[in-house]
Amino acid sequence: MSILKTTYKKKMEEISERTSEKKKKKKKKKKQLDRSAADNYKKKMSDWGPVFVAVVLFILLTPGLLIQIPGHSKMVEFGNFQTSGVSILVHSVIYFALICIFLLAIGIHMYLG
Repeated sequence: MSILKTTYKKKMEEISERTSEKKKKKKKKKKQLDRSAADNYKKKMSDWGPVFVAVVLFILLTPGLLIQIPGHSKMVEFGNFQTSGVSILVHSVIYFALICIFLLAIGIHMYLG
């Protein structure tokens, strides 16, 4: 009987050690996931690259401010401070293309803070 009791106790100790190790591993994983989620949240919140690129391109591609494609008398005019519906459409298409290139293809990121 005593042999059975000792083997039973050993088995129970092994099982309890395994479960405690599993619990520790789960807690450790959960802490790591919580940290990585917090880091990702901070990175997403402080990424100013898309905002910066959009503002700069909007200022540079305002029709008539620096350049106008197509112009009133020529195909390209510089600094005439006039605009038309066609030039707004052309500049919008160019703006969309450059935003896609800079943000999606190149992936510009600026982390501040």
